[in-house]
Amino acid sequence: MSCIVYLTDRSGNKYAYESISYWDKEKGQPRSKRKYIGKVDPETGEIIPKKARAAAKESKQDVQLTEDTGQAVQTLYKEIRSRDEQISLLRNENRQLEERCHKLEELLRQIGTIAGEASDV
Repeated sequence: MSCIVYLTDRSGNKYAYESISYWDKEKGQPRSKRKYIGKVDPETGEIIPKKARAAAKESKQDVQLTEDTGQAVQTLYKEIRSRDEQISLLRNENRQLEERCHKLEELLRQIGTIAGEASDV
């Protein structure tokens, strides 16, 4: 026996599943398997099959590449290269600052030891 089961997720989207009941001989009790049918349209209540939704998604994603798109892509690549260069420069500067910080920490430790020895006298 089968029926349609509707489940709602946390965000409020409603989904339809076909639930098929069967008898499990090993466990001696009824079981059910669910098969995903599709998403339920919130306005009409109709079930939108998963294949139809996938086809609609693909048609939205098909973008005609034009000269404008190619120029936009080139501009974005240039911007990415520029930012990569900035990141590289900042990483080098950060490395230099860390080295200076370690040197200063070492000097402070040496001053602390000298000051500790002077107070013992």
